[in-house]
Amino acid sequence: MAGRSPSLPGGQRLRRYLRLLRIFWSATVQAELEYRLNFLSNALLSLFWLVWAALGVGVYFRFGETVNGWSYPELLVVMGWFFAVNGLRQAVIQPNLGRMTEYVRMGTLDFVLTKPVNSQFMVSFRHLGIYNLLDPLLGIGLMVAALIWRGEMVSVIDLVGWVVLGAGALSVVYALAVAIQSLALWAIGGEALDDLLQGVVEAGRFPVQMYRGFVRALLTFALPVAVMTTFPVEALLGRTTLKLVVVVTLVAAAALVGASLVWRLSLRHYRGASA
Repeated sequence: MAGRSPSLPGGQRLRRYLRLLRIFWSATVQAELEYRLNFLSNALLSLFWLVWAALGVGVYFRFGETVNGWSYPELLVVMGWFFAVNGLRQAVIQPNLGRMTEYVRMGTLDFVLTKPVNSQFMVSFRHLGIYNLLDPLLGIGLMVAALIWRGEMVSVIDLVGWVVLGAGALSVVYALAVAIQSLALWAIGGEALDDLLQGVVEAGRFPVQMYRGFVRALLTFALPVAVMTTFPVEALLGRTTLKLVVVVTLVAAAALVGASLVWRLSLRHYRGASA
């Protein structure tokens, strides 16, 4: 009942999973776009909340040009990146891993585990929340506008650093989601698990420098909030180091491996719907 995929060479396995993603997501898009008005209304609502948040943080700069070393345009870059990360979470992670409690309660997980596909892949990427697909684009748009307003060139090295740290951030968000939602396999009644992940991600709406003392240390070293939002943006602003890039890359890789181990361990404790 481990739901493992057949043994295939690496290249064939990758093509197989990419093909499955195309099938899964194409079916979802075709089904959901039957309600185009819902898609448009959600897009407009996302744009409203992005503009509202961008204008709201301007209050912090009424009496000064910087707050804890961050200017208004730089803070908007953080908010744009947060909006992009959270949008991807809502589009890919939440519609899938957010169903774990339902899978366990309804016995759907038994059906998933019988498939000749890696079970973690199936519960992670089977669905797609198309109503949030524009959020990452809106967030990136805010970042570009804020960087232009800031008036300083972004070097190629800074851009590469942002891409690497951004990939690490998304990996950590996904790994954290897998680890948290795996708890649903231990006990039914974990409806609040997705809220826990959302709370961690929401803390990254602002740079960790905006927090003080114990909270700042907690968000930097205990919870991966700084990795999710602050570090990638600092790379884009030319404030990172090669050492930090290497450390975050290793942390992201360890998080993915750890999440997979937690998932497999949780499956060992899962007895099925009939148990």
